[in-house]
Amino acid sequence: EVDASRRHDIMRNHTATHLLHKALHTVLSDQAKQAGSLVAPTHLRFDFNHPEAMTPEQIERVEKMVNEAIAADMPVHKETKSLDEAKKEGAMALFGEKYGETVRTISILDSNVSDVGAKYSYELCGGTHLERTSDIGAFLIVSEGSVAANVRRIEAVTGRGAYDLIAKRFKTLKQTAGALKASLEEVPAKAESLQDEISDLKKELANLRAQQALSTFNLQLSNIQT
Repeated sequence: EVDASRRHDIMRNHTATHLLHKALHTVLSDQAKQAGSLVAPTHLRFDFNHPEAMTPEQIERVEKMVNEAIAADMPVHKETKSLDEAKKEGAMALFGEKYGETVRTISILDSNVSDVGAKYSYELCGGTHLERTSDIGAFLIVSEGSVAANVRRIEAVTGRGAYDLIAKRFKTLKQTAGALKASLEEVPAKAESLQDEISDLKKELANLRAQQALSTFNLQLSNIQT
């Protein structure tokens, strides 16, 4: 018996990997090709070719682009066709992967383009997928790092996993605001102000210690019998 809830979580993460792949091509370059992936009920992991770490701005752009594609409520079409036909149509295939004469394609249709059937994403894939991108719910990047030379890895969550992460982070933010006696919006400025205050106190303490050491030295020097 299929666990429908678990399967749906996997579908969310799998369809999200196709949107992530598209976003990486747009933000980085077409050279940011998939080099491996994991689609689990709890999260997704996506490896891709790239020579350096992504900047915070690039990560933010990718995350925003995926969420915009989710909100666009684009239909996801699954078709079976010959490998030659799929390649002629521009379907993306994984390097080094072996395919038979007949393949399954996943096309996410771009509802923002006037051309009927215009594809937002088009890949060869045999996995399970959603019917529409909006069913993903939300997409959050948890981490980005290196796994090998010229290979980066993004880990992310969608759907219920994204909601749980948002709730956890919001709870932490509220607790921090409470400790700082500030509103949620004031937390960054309050934290920065406290860091500046701590830095000033450290300098003041260092000066006091230096003065104390000098005073102790002068006292001992005055007690030396000549």
